[in-house]
Amino acid sequence: MEVLKDRYTITELSQRLNITDHALRYYEKEFNINVPKDSRGRRYYTPELANLMYQIKNMRDEGLEIKAIKKILQAENIISEPPPVVIESDTTAITPVSERNQAAELKEFLESITGQLTACVSSEVNSVKEHLSKEIYKTKLELGACVENNIRKLESKLEKHFEQVDRSIGQWRERTRQGPLKRFIHKVFK
Repeated sequence: MEVLKDRYTITELSQRLNITDHALRYYEKEFNINVPKDSRGRRYYTPELANLMYQIKNMRDEGLEIKAIKKILQAENIISEPPPVVIESDTTAITPVSERNQAAELKEFLESITGQLTACVSSEVNSVKEHLSKEIYKTKLELGACVENNIRKLESKLEKHFEQVDRSIGQWRERTRQGPLKRFIHKVFK
């Protein structure tokens, strides 16, 4: 997205991205994005936040789910991940989840993304194959029509040429049928 201003109101940004104000607030909540507020308590988006919302919107338009987008943005250190917590049954203390669970979640996420990408690529390949087949068929028909048209033109030219050759041969025969004396007389008295 091309940044034109230092700050956008929620309405300006939603119009610029062609999404609703509600969608922007939803993204803020889901991605833990702290949007600053002005003195009247209204949200405003900096160019960085506007670009982040643009990235999120594009990924959603491409069909990615919120969970996948979060993982991508966290992997690129664009947004931070709140530390996962577990409430143990024997105490009320909250403790972070072990890194083994995070690795398992990451593996599951990567498998999910791989499956989605495979399906998406397969779908795109089939779409491209279908499009190319149609284009090839269309081109084949156009070439066939072009060849037929050129054959007709060539046949017409050949027919005219052979008519001309026939006339020339006929004239030559006429001249050679007359004896040399008749030809001489014909030339002299003409």
